[in-house]
Amino acid sequence: MRERILYRLLTALSYALTLALALAACGPKSGPAVSLPTSGGASSCLSPSESVPPQPASPQELGADAAKAYRKALEDIYNDHIYPNGDPVELLPGGQMEENHFALFDVDGDGETELLYQNDDSPMAGMTDNVYSFNKDAGTLYLELSGFIGMTFYDNGAVQVMASHNHGLSGRDDFWPFALYQYDIGGDGYLMIGSVDAWDKDDFPEDWDGNPFPDEADQDGDGLIYLVTYSGQEVTTATLDGPEYEDWLNAYVDGAARLELPWQAMTLENIQAVAP
Repeated sequence: MRERILYRLLTALSYALTLALALAACGPKSGPAVSLPTSGGASSCLSPSESVPPQPASPQELGADAAKAYRKALEDIYNDHIYPNGDPVELLPGGQMEENHFALFDVDGDGETELLYQNDDSPMAGMTDNVYSFNKDAGTLYLELSGFIGMTFYDNGAVQVMASHNHGLSGRDDFWPFALYQYDIGGDGYLMIGSVDAWDKDDFPEDWDGNPFPDEADQDGDGLIYLVTYSGQEVTTATLDGPEYEDWLNAYVDGAARLELPWQAMTLENIQAVAP
């Protein structure tokens, strides 16, 4: 499935070759991994040595109400091309809903099974991964997280969401911009930790405003720095060198196992099996 997604990206944007190379270097996984620069200038894929095997939820594990709600949401997507909030589901001209995928899995680790829907048979703007949870009191679904297709989930609640485009200051094959989220069990949703871009001196001696590459920040001298933008009451951007960047990222994902999600094709048979 990942190869088909990458093919569409390449046909849509010529510069998406950088993403394809970065993903290919990491080998087949359930989603794209982020390729990290090491202090020596080489690249290595952020991929835990051990992953959690997929364990799809059965209707009995879901509970009757949640199972019915998830089935209805999937049927509305399949038949009417409508998301639970009423937004339209985008498909390619002549696209087939069966080319999209869904999964039932406790992806955030809260002890409840979520519904994940992956809309990949779509124009670029409609390629999304959505994570839905079931509100038992209201009997409705709510959206926990939505982002560009190919999210990487970890068993500690962290999620990497790749950017749909690379309009930044790095043209290197081993980096693609992304955002990092962490599940907030108190709010039953995901909070953005920060978004990450990079600046490659070889490709961009100056930024868009004509400011020169900050050599003083490039302590390891590899011509690459990372720009981490933090969300919150005030939006701030930190300039980090390679080792500092690795320390920042590892504070959230080091030691966490990457989840292999039990994706199923969006067929009527699979949808009906959610709540027989």
